[in-house]
Amino acid sequence: EALDIVQQDQEKPAMHNLIRAIHTDVKSGMSLAESWTKYPQYFEPFIVDMLREAEQQNNLRATLKKLAEYRESMDVSDADLTQRIVASSIYFWVVFFIILNVAAVLFVYVIPVFADMFESFGGELPALTQFIIVLSDFLVAYWLLVFIALIGLVVLMLAKWDSVKVYSPVFGSLFRKMMLVRSWRTCAFMLSNQASLTRAIEAAAQAVHNSVYAGLLQQANQQVAAGKTLPDALKAVGFPKKVIHAAMVGTKTNQLDKLLDNVAYIYTKQLYQVTGPTIRIFNLLLLILLGSIVGLLVIGMYMPIFSMGSVI
Repeated sequence: EALDIVQQDQEKPAMHNLIRAIHTDVKSGMSLAESWTKYPQYFEPFIVDMLREAEQQNNLRATLKKLAEYRESMDVSDADLTQRIVASSIYFWVVFFIILNVAAVLFVYVIPVFADMFESFGGELPALTQFIIVLSDFLVAYWLLVFIALIGLVVLMLAKWDSVKVYSPVFGSLFRKMMLVRSWRTCAFMLSNQASLTRAIEAAAQAVHNSVYAGLLQQANQQVAAGKTLPDALKAVGFPKKVIHAAMVGTKTNQLDKLLDNVAYIYTKQLYQVTGPTIRIFNLLLLILLGSIVGLLVIGMYMPIFSMGSVI
């Protein structure tokens, strides 16, 4: 009955369908935890484990309330920032493809016409014009090879997407901060619910949804399991000093969950402060870069016309 009410309250089709599927599973005799295991894209393993323990201890209501508060805190910190970054990424690709199409038209249709005209003039063309003509001839002759190379690059980027997100020059810093927020807020949540440190770090690795960053957390977790302190493990893996300092103070004062949650809060504030300016600067630089490319193409093709007297 509770699931039926929740299902009716869902406005998003994806969530409505998810709750309906869970409702069907539970009506067929599955436990809630068993049903959640079927949807790992929505429920990380540590959440399912907490729910399973709550079912065994007959403590389902309190645990569901804690999980709801946790997911709400994660969604609030992520939703707006993710939306802004995704919107900026869409803007980048729209502008990129517009400029790419303009450049393709210039290379395939316009520049060959200019090249034939310049050839009839005789004389030596400017170096920039010669380079553009050679590049145009190459693209026209080997367009299929270039197309395959671009497709291969896109496929490679998608295969290494987690690394691209973490190490990209502009948005990498924002994504790393988002992962710090997700990981340490999750770790703090688990510790506040009496989980062991290794289990809390494992949950943090599951919560980031990034194989590169999860790998760093798992490396740190292995060192903690082997006997290292959390600050030493984080330092060895290469986490920021702010996180290491919080772990050190939290370990000494036996308030690790509070200190890690505070770190997540600090990084959340930083994200809200830097995301807007970073995106605006990126978009400005993008326009300057792509505009400069088209401008160079146009200038390179008109330079011989401007100096027609020396070319003819």
